[in-house]
Amino acid sequence: MYTSSYHVPISNLITRPIVACAPDTSVRDVVRRILFESCSSIVVMDDVTAVGIWTEKDALFAGEDPRVLDLPISTAMSAPLLTLDAQTSLGEAAVRFKQSGVRHFGVVSDGACIGVITQTDVVVNQGAEFFLRLKSLASIHLNPPVVVPEHLTLHDAIAGMRRQKIDAIIVEYADGDLGILTERDVVWLIANDSLGGTVGEHASRPLQALAGTQSLYAAQRFMLQEHIRHLGVRDREGNLTGLLSFADILQNIEEEYVSELQSALIERDEALARARFSLRMADLVFDSALEGIMVTDRSGKIERVNQAFTRLTGYAEEEVIGRSPGLLNSGHQGPEFYKEMWRSLVTDGHWQGEIWNRRKSGELYLEYLTITSIHDVEGKISHYAGIFSDITQRRQNEERLRYLATHDVLTGLANRALFEERLERAIVHASQRKRQVAVMYLDLDRFKLINDTLGHNAGDEVLKVVAARLRENLRDSDTVARLGGDEFAFVVEEFSDVRDVGRLAKALLNSVGQPINLDGHDIFTTPSIGISVYPDDGTEAGQLMALADQAMYGAKSHGRNAFHFFESKMTSSAMAQLDLLGEVHRALEQNEYCLFYQPRYDLSSGRIVGVEALLRWRHPQRGLLSPDAFMSVVEQSALIVPLSRWVLREACRQARDWLDAGLEFGRISVNVSARLCNTEGFLTGLTTILSETALPADRLQLEILEGMTMNSRDEIRALLRELAARGVSVTIDDFGTGYSSLAYLKDLPVHTLKIDRLFLSGANPQSPDRAIIRAIVAMGRALELCVVMIGVETADQLAFLQEAGCHQGQGNLLATPASAEEMTELLPYPCDAIVAQADH
Repeated sequence: MYTSSYHVPISNLITRPIVACAPDTSVRDVVRRILFESCSSIVVMDDVTAVGIWTEKDALFAGEDPRVLDLPISTAMSAPLLTLDAQTSLGEAAVRFKQSGVRHFGVVSDGACIGVITQTDVVVNQGAEFFLRLKSLASIHLNPPVVVPEHLTLHDAIAGMRRQKIDAIIVEYADGDLGILTERDVVWLIANDSLGGTVGEHASRPLQALAGTQSLYAAQRFMLQEHIRHLGVRDREGNLTGLLSFADILQNIEEEYVSELQSALIERDEALARARFSLRMADLVFDSALEGIMVTDRSGKIERVNQAFTRLTGYAEEEVIGRSPGLLNSGHQGPEFYKEMWRSLVTDGHWQGEIWNRRKSGELYLEYLTITSIHDVEGKISHYAGIFSDITQRRQNEERLRYLATHDVLTGLANRALFEERLERAIVHASQRKRQVAVMYLDLDRFKLINDTLGHNAGDEVLKVVAARLRENLRDSDTVARLGGDEFAFVVEEFSDVRDVGRLAKALLNSVGQPINLDGHDIFTTPSIGISVYPDDGTEAGQLMALADQAMYGAKSHGRNAFHFFESKMTSSAMAQLDLLGEVHRALEQNEYCLFYQPRYDLSSGRIVGVEALLRWRHPQRGLLSPDAFMSVVEQSALIVPLSRWVLREACRQARDWLDAGLEFGRISVNVSARLCNTEGFLTGLTTILSETALPADRLQLEILEGMTMNSRDEIRALLRELAARGVSVTIDDFGTGYSSLAYLKDLPVHTLKIDRLFLSGANPQSPDRAIIRAIVAMGRALELCVVMIGVETADQLAFLQEAGCHQGQGNLLATPASAEEMTELLPYPCDAIVAQADH
């Protein structure tokens, strides 16, 4: 009979050794391990004890918040691991999967976890082909698929999957085609550091689908052959009506199994009439369970508990027999809670949920409890069985992760996301009650000096002290947040007069300005505060934040250590900044940015030895703009990172085109911002760009500002060494204007020094600037560095540089910045000005 496979023990389905990891393994390493092992889960083992499990479903949380990737798996796993005994039948396992709602069970033999069984294992091995052939796809209930547009960001798509508790979403493309993104895809994306972009870029396409007239058996076979776990279902017109998963097949199998189980129970009752059930085996099962078990009579008096009950509660069996389960009562749940519990037991025969109880020691713990009514042969309730597990640690881990998502780790203050949420809420309340809300921005004056002189650890201690002082001066109803760096913000509600806000600002100035003692040294830092008020200055959260920020800069311009209310005369300047910020973001989306190129020449031969990529903006109304017109806004916004990546990729692509055309240009030079270099995954992204554009690493030269190379943090120097190891050349830009240190310079793997143009512009034969240029050239030669002078504008300047022994030059005298097409025409020829000077 086709249903015989229901009685196969699940231990027979384990075909591979258990895939496990230690609790301190990082989430990132676990993701990579799952991808390497081609499995859907990994068991977390503490020595020989299985303490939890991490599955593809958990990847949605890591995909939504990448910060989770560097946490230990013990903080992100599902715990405890739900288990089934190795002798559990396949049919009973199908029912347990349906009841629990999970997709993985640990398989336990003699108290040890020997493997993992999944929904897929049950579907593949259940053997209900006859039953599955009788049901068409159209006859079963499927929830409508969740469909998202292709341009939705991957982050929002993953957040939506996690929020809606679904394991797959359908992606609709502009051409009408459909794709699918599953939990398994998210695992792959995390393991490959590819969480950016849109969902359309990462979805599997096209979506595999069958007509609704096909049978469940045909769907099962197709999914196994194609190695997929989701299948679209279309109606007669070809419209997508549902998304079938293994869980849906399992649910239909479970219905068949329940029917068979009823027959098996009748047979078991007849067998029990002939022989008594083995009490010894029942005792072994009862006492070996990892979950605490408590059996009461119909009136609620405890008759029996297992060893796990004693381990979890601290009460021995003889201490609880005959007593009420109320001895565990924590007092956290009121009478209504227990009244509802008993109502469910009477009407439904069971209750399931979370409950706070108290151990014998007095310690509170959170347990997940299932209570089931047990009936006698006459159908009357004779006993109740409660099975519970301690989920305190899991709840604490979940709360910790929620806290980290909304708070600053260093200071414990709200972060930007929580600040914006509370500001939006405050505006809604103020609008309803006709009240005012104040937004305050606080920035510490010259905080960078503390980091540069005392180190970042000292800077962190200062920030923590400042955060504590801010909390002391604000009410519980107000919100104080750290937005990043040394920048703080406040939402102040429930004040009757705006002068109260001014008095609060004065108190903050006085409190924050007090000396901070670190290791016996008094550190002084003063704040500058900007204030905007709803609804006088604006009605939108983003607008109020921008205006408070603008007012804060006004406080700095008035001498620092002051507060400044936003004034209407600042509106035009602030709005212009906001408008420009919107335009620069739109420009990247509309592909309005482009690159011009300026060659760098050998000053002795006149040949081209390098080309610098220069950013330009083809503004729809204002024409071609140089960076001076917009980069100050870009550098203060998050756009600096994606725009810098675009420049780097476009420059590498153009350089590859020149190589393919047989044109020699030396190296392509690209200015990179410190913010791009400090982003996680910068080196990985650079490798990807070089790989995708097929540009050899030794053809790329990155230009970084002198101040960045002098940074005292070892991370910057390590980055430069890694770039050099990969063959990428490094140039120090605007050399001579920062706080240069020869001790740093000789240890840094740099190839080129570019002298700042200020030393050459306006220089005359007697100018001290020319002596500085000669000194830098001599130093460069001594350190075997190439020295480049930029801003070469006149023949006199060129002659001086050649006489001083400068290696290379760049400037409008030699060649002006040109488009890629114009640059292509210049590449084969030497510089006329240099050649003429040499002939002269």
